[in-house]
Amino acid sequence: MKLINKAFSILDLFLEHGDELALEDLSRLSGLNKATVRRIAVSLIECGCLKQSQKRGKYSLGMRFLDFSGAIKRYNSIIPLATPHLIRLNQEVNETTFMALWDGTKVVLCQSFHANHPLKVDPEEGAHLAMHCTSVGKAILAELEEKELEICLKGQLKTFTPNTITDLNELKKHLMMVKQQGLAFDDEEFEPGVRGIGVALKIGKGSLIGGVGVIGPSVRLSWDRLREIIPSVQECSACISREMGWKNFKNK
Repeated sequence: MKLINKAFSILDLFLEHGDELALEDLSRLSGLNKATVRRIAVSLIECGCLKQSQKRGKYSLGMRFLDFSGAIKRYNSIIPLATPHLIRLNQEVNETTFMALWDGTKVVLCQSFHANHPLKVDPEEGAHLAMHCTSVGKAILAELEEKELEICLKGQLKTFTPNTITDLNELKKHLMMVKQQGLAFDDEEFEPGVRGIGVALKIGKGSLIGGVGVIGPSVRLSWDRLREIIPSVQECSACISREMGWKNFKNK
């Protein structure tokens, strides 16, 4: 933890003392010795948070911070934009509707609207979704290239229920069908007694941003009921994607 605090104290110096700082400046301003600053700087360069124009040259903030900046702006803008569509979907299907956002490595549930039933599924906002066994997670995985898919799933194929697919080859075959259909189902794969349906969200030229879904008790969300609400979920995803600038969305 102390090392992380030291790293942030070095990064903060660029906000207070200019765009480029030499090793001597970083050491003097942070109160850390040069060897410690150099070691931390090397790690920050490796992860893209710092850059160095030439060997023993001055340091400046790396391009990685532009990625974070873009993600924050994107996430902050999509939630108010998506809210009316998720509310409308919630009213149409009377089950819990939600949106989850994808940052390239994980899916985080960021917004949900609950069903008007005594028995309902109440997902926790801020929770990370298991990608291989949730509807939205699988809808996103189906859009990835094979190499990216394998990297994303490495060490992640955990068993949650008897229905969880944990074999990578079997999951790949399953995801091919998901991609063809343009949507994914969760048939009690993450939690017993819970079913769901999810569709990926895309923006701009087709970049993945996350997904929208419906989730509820399997005693009420039968397969016939899931099929009935497919058009509503697809329309919700289409509306949000179009408003985020993707003009090529086509319902399956």
